[in-house]
Amino acid sequence: MASEMQAMEVPGESPHFVRSVTEMGDTRDVVASEDIYASNGTKLLAKGARIDSRQFEKLTRYKLSAPLDQVLSSEKAIDGAALAIEFDRLLENEGPYRQLLARAGDPRQLKHCTANLQLHSTLELRLTVMSDKHPEMFLHTLHSAVIAFACAQRMGVAPGELPAVLLAALCHDFGEMHTDPHILDQSHQITSDERRFVHVHPLTGYLLLKDLKGFPPSAARAVLQHHERLDGSGYPHGLRGEQVDKLARIVAAADVAEAVLRRLDMARLEMLYRINKARFDHSVASALRDLLQLQGKPAAAAAGSSSDTAARLEHLSSSLQAWFTLKELLQQHSMADAPGSPMAFLFDRMATIRSLVLQAGFDPDNLNSMLALVQDDPAMLAELRALLEEMDWLLADLANEIDRRSPELDGLSAGALKDLQGFLRQ
Repeated sequence: MASEMQAMEVPGESPHFVRSVTEMGDTRDVVASEDIYASNGTKLLAKGARIDSRQFEKLTRYKLSAPLDQVLSSEKAIDGAALAIEFDRLLENEGPYRQLLARAGDPRQLKHCTANLQLHSTLELRLTVMSDKHPEMFLHTLHSAVIAFACAQRMGVAPGELPAVLLAALCHDFGEMHTDPHILDQSHQITSDERRFVHVHPLTGYLLLKDLKGFPPSAARAVLQHHERLDGSGYPHGLRGEQVDKLARIVAAADVAEAVLRRLDMARLEMLYRINKARFDHSVASALRDLLQLQGKPAAAAAGSSSDTAARLEHLSSSLQAWFTLKELLQQHSMADAPGSPMAFLFDRMATIRSLVLQAGFDPDNLNSMLALVQDDPAMLAELRALLEEMDWLLADLANEIDRRSPELDGLSAGALKDLQGFLRQ
């Protein structure tokens, strides 16, 4: 953790966030709410000065004495009332989210809770920047907040804790505004070196929020932990089980659910929860599955050729074979798979993947037979495709986890691990 913290930029000084703020000033009034100083005492801008893209170089040339979002204000900033209007618009136009909220209980509670939020000016500015310069992220944030709020309602979270749920969901990706947008572009093939900037965004968001007056500590921790997973496979700290706060578990499940629903479908989400039982809180997943009416939902007859399915099967088969070869090498090291060993996680993850194949009713040592077994059954073929799509994601995620753990694996068959990662990411 210490090395990650040292590598982070000071919140508010990321050139990517500064660029977003200053460019926003080209189309709306953004002004200094107080004098802005460099850390060496140099006065950069006076209170009341208008901020636009012309100030970008000045504001990134120096280390600032205070985070930029604490010394700026914007016209038409997104406050609680504006957020309530945004939620109204979303629910009016998107039936699935409206239905989800209605199933959770009183659908008016979200609007009431949102309108009564007393947002710190820092939160208002960041939400305004997100809405103005990162509209896809803002929409993801709103969707995730609706899902998290509805889930918390269904789980019986005390009304007094619902504002913290809402704030955590609204702020969970604040740290991503400090990341180079080129890295986050979906068309960009992210490298291992670049991925560490993505993995640090929960820490960045937490540092932005933890000392903010009036911001609930539980919500700040949820922002920090929203990519943690109960089996220890998440980040930034690889927490396990009870180490992950309840609120973080709700936001984590909502974050994943929104991403899957936006890109894929309900059947894929059901497969995700079935396969990832060890990663997500059971009570949270159960509430979401109930709200989304996923229980027992068969896989849809997803589009996809036999050749695509065969390619996914080959990917899974070659990954398992590569692991079998590496496992023999690792077991030559004493206690390689013992608890506490740096390699224990890899044995656990691959055992889980093998077990999932067995649970699906297939032989992990003869995967080529899977396609022949289901070829003439459209329902089973659709189920197999959904399973393999989720397996592809699990394999890629394991490759990323190996990257995250690379410092502790230093010197342990690095070349062989790289070979395994190559198979996992095929």
